[in-house]
Amino acid sequence: MPEVFINYRTGDGNKTSITIERELSHRFGSERIFRASKSIPLGSQWPEELLVNARRCAVLIAVIGPKWAQHEALRDPQDWVRRELLEAHRNNNTIIAVMDGHEVDRLRSSDLPPELDWFATSQSYRLDEHNIGRDLNTLGDKLSELVPALRAADASRADSAVPQLATNSVGEAYGTVLSGVTVTDGDAGGTIVKGTSGAVNVGPGNFYNNSPQFSGNGVNYTAGSHTGDINQRFSVAPEAPGQE
Repeated sequence: MPEVFINYRTGDGNKTSITIERELSHRFGSERIFRASKSIPLGSQWPEELLVNARRCAVLIAVIGPKWAQHEALRDPQDWVRRELLEAHRNNNTIIAVMDGHEVDRLRSSDLPPELDWFATSQSYRLDEHNIGRDLNTLGDKLSELVPALRAADASRADSAVPQLATNSVGEAYGTVLSGVTVTDGDAGGTIVKGTSGAVNVGPGNFYNNSPQFSGNGVNYTAGSHTGDINQRFSVAPEAPGQE
């Protein structure tokens, strides 16, 4: 059952309702956001679907356009915008008026039928068309705080909560290659691998781990504990006998 029900009047906020529904569906999952023309299955009885979902939702978002309060249909007991609001209100669901643009005035009790008088004093939220991305993101944050099921399904929280692992692939390289969680100024020369928690494949060739390397004729290097003798002899191949 959807947690969020989007209530709107065709011709006065329906485009914004689509924008809200798409953004919230992307963040929380389409099945958790109800908008009539998208969510009612083909062949279903839409009056029943509307009332059942308005009754069972956790939050009803009412998109308030410039002419919303002045619309005569709002005084008609059979008006579906009105019926959805009252159905959610009777079931103590959270109802949020989302003002569509900075030019839309806050609701006033004197502009509403007596049955909707309570709606004028409900805390509302405003979408600014010039900052629509920011405002939609903030709206999603507030819904995530209000509804545990939305918080658990919040894709933005999942992206930030899971540590991201880096996968590196280095082919034939000449020079220094650095790979690790922390790289300092002193890390230079050759291939540096730091802070790994998985396998490291260095390819063919010699691999030296935490040991100095020397090259050249006659170079000696010993390290670690020695309990016996170390004998070393540097020999030179005898010269070939001269020919007379």
